Amino acid sequence: MASAKEEALRAAAEVAEVKKTPEEKLSSSAAELAALHAAKEQVETELDQNYEDSEELLKQCFDRAVCQAHVLYGGTPTTGEFNMDHEVYQGRLVPSSEMGALAAQEVGPTEAEEGECIEV
Repeated sequence: MASAKEEALRAAAEVAEVKKTPEEKLSSSAAELAALHAAKEQVETELDQNYEDSEELLKQCFDRAVCQAHVLYGGTPTTGEFNMDHEVYQGRLVPSSEMGALAAQEVGPTEAEEGECIEV
């Protein structure tokens, strides 16, 4: 239970809040809003940086896998001809965006679902 002194302090704070003029309330709200906007900008900047860092890490991992595949399987020289936006389909490179349609034609419209990985 709160002591009488704590109750008095709480009551005094409530009275002070009620006595604030609309201008004072608006000023404190504007300051809070500005702080929230600044925090939002900082979080968005950090999020953008995290996205860029993640994308760079994914590219490095992809390049590492391509180089290892070259060494392990004796493929073509790693000259930068690889493209993460393409897939191998029937021995040729096909844009990933076209893979769903090609797989659906091969498997049939009832068996292939959108986004489903199909061995060809």
